[in-house]
Amino acid sequence: MAFVKSNVEEYTRTFRTFLDAKDAFENNDEIEEVRFDALNYILGHQEISYVLDILLSKYSNQDNLDHPLIDHPLIDHAFSSFTTKPKRAEDYDNIFKMLQSSNAYLRNKAITFLQEYGETAKPFISKLLHNEDKDIRIFAVNILGDVNYEDSRDMLLELIEDEKNINVIMTAVDYLGEIGELEDIEELLLLKEKFSQEPYVAFGIDLACEKIKG
Repeated sequence: MAFVKSNVEEYTRTFRTFLDAKDAFENNDEIEEVRFDALNYILGHQEISYVLDILLSKYSNQDNLDHPLIDHPLIDHAFSSFTTKPKRAEDYDNIFKMLQSSNAYLRNKAITFLQEYGETAKPFISKLLHNEDKDIRIFAVNILGDVNYEDSRDMLLELIEDEKNINVIMTAVDYLGEIGELEDIEELLLLKEKFSQEPYVAFGIDLACEKIKG
C-alpha cells in the first residue's frame, strides 16, 4: 500500500535524535508521512528490540488503533527492515509480549517473525516450553505448531515425555495429530496408558492416532 500525501501544507521535518523521531511517530496520527519518516529514522538508528518496543507501545491495544489501514503498512515496513538487522535475545522478549497483544495484526507479524528466523528463534521457544507457568507452556506449544519447524515434531514428542500437566500434554497431542508420523503412535499409546484414568486424554490420543493414520 502506497502512502498518499495528506491534505496538509508541505512540511519539513528534521529529527535531531531518535527520541525526537519517537515523539513524532507516536504523536502525529493525522499525518502519515511524518510517522513514516520518523519510523525510517528510528529504523536507521536503533536495533530491533527498540523498534518492537515502540510498536508495542503504540499498537498493542487494538482499541487504540484508530487508523488500522494506514498503520498496517507502517508495521509491515518495520518488520521488513528486520531482515538486515542482527537478532538479539532481547528481541524475543518483545516478540513474546507482541504474541500476547490484543492486536491480531501484531500477533500475526510476530508469528511471521518467528517463522522467518526459525533457527535463531528456536532457543526462545524452547525456553517457553520449559517455563514454570503452564499457560505459557501451552502458549509455546501453539507457537511451535504455527511456526512448524523441521523438528517441531521432535520437540513436541520430547515435551509430552516429561510434561506433567494434562492440558499442556493434550495441546501437544493435538498438534502431533497434524504433523506426527506412524512411528509416533506407539509413544501416544504409552501416554494413553499412563493417563488411563482420564477419559479426555484417551479420546484426544485416539483422535490424534486416527489423524496420523490418515
